[in-house]
Amino acid sequence: MDPIQILARVGGVAYRSMDASRALEVWVHMARQAGWDVAELPADRAADDPTDLGAVLVEGIKYRIHYSPRVRRLLADDSTGHLTYRDTLGYAAWAEPDLSTYEED
Repeated sequence: MDPIQILARVGGVAYRSMDASRALEVWVHMARQAGWDVAELPADRAADDPTDLGAVLVEGIKYRIHYSPRVRRLLADDSTGHLTYRDTLGYAAWAEPDLSTYEED
């Protein structure tokens, strides 16, 4: 599985800082389980992007790890007095290659 295919489903359908702080750890763990050599870059976080959890180096390529609504979830809703289910987006950590430092050979 390529690193960009890894989705760490952490949290629910609402943002919680506790889930966001754990999401990077879960993504790194899943990438390592998939066989990738992952090094965390703890001081590398984009302050102007609230979805940015930081960066990792995966076998020489830098990836930014984001946390945002990304995966389909089924939400149970009983606010009308009747139980209904609807599709919604839940939070997950996901990777995106950092192309700002990438050079083609």
